[in-house]
Amino acid sequence: MGIRIITIIGLILFINPIHSQRLLGDEIAIQISSTIPSNATDAISENFSFQLAVTANTIKGNYWKFGTAYQRKTFDYKNQKLPYDFYNGDIGYFLQAFSNYQKSLLVYIGASGIAGYQVFNKDQSLLQDGATLKNTSGFVYGGKATLSLETYLSNRWVLFAFSEVNYLPKSGLAEWQSQFGIGTRIFIN
Repeated sequence: MGIRIITIIGLILFINPIHSQRLLGDEIAIQISSTIPSNATDAISENFSFQLAVTANTIKGNYWKFGTAYQRKTFDYKNQKLPYDFYNGDIGYFLQAFSNYQKSLLVYIGASGIAGYQVFNKDQSLLQDGATLKNTSGFVYGGKATLSLETYLSNRWVLFAFSEVNYLPKSGLAEWQSQFGIGTRIFIN
C-alpha cells in the first residue's frame, strides 16, 4: 500500500512538475547592465554605458531599483573626437505589465528619477583650432522611462533587455536621450 502511494505521488510530480515560486516580496538582487546610445555612430568602445543597481521586489511582483551609471559618448569635430561623460544615479519603480503563467517571461514598465554630473570635453572649453565649446559641465536632473523584457534563467538569475529614454531638461547635450541595452540580475537572498 505504501509503495503504491509513493508511486502515485511520483507520477503526479513527474506529469505536473512543481515550479519554484518567483517574484516573492522582499527579494533583493544585484543588477549589472550595459547600454549603447541609440544615436551612436562610432564604435561601441567610444559610446557605451555601464549600470550597477540594487533591486527590491514588492509583494505584487513589481520592484524598486536604486542604481548608478557611467555613460560615455564621443562627437566628431573636424578631425578630433570630443568626449562626453555622464555620471548619474537613479531611483525608480518598475511595474509588471505582462508575465506568462510560469513567470519565466516578463515585461516591465518603469519610471525613475535621475540626477548626475555631465562633463564635456574633459571640462576644457577651448578646442585645438581655437574654437570655444559653449556646452558647460554641471549637474543635471530629470526623469527616465524604461521598457524591459526579462526572462528567468534559473530561480535566482534573470537576463533582460531594455530600452530607456532619459529626459534631462537642463542638459547641455540634449533634453531627450535614448539608449538600449542588456543586463543580468542575481538575487542574493
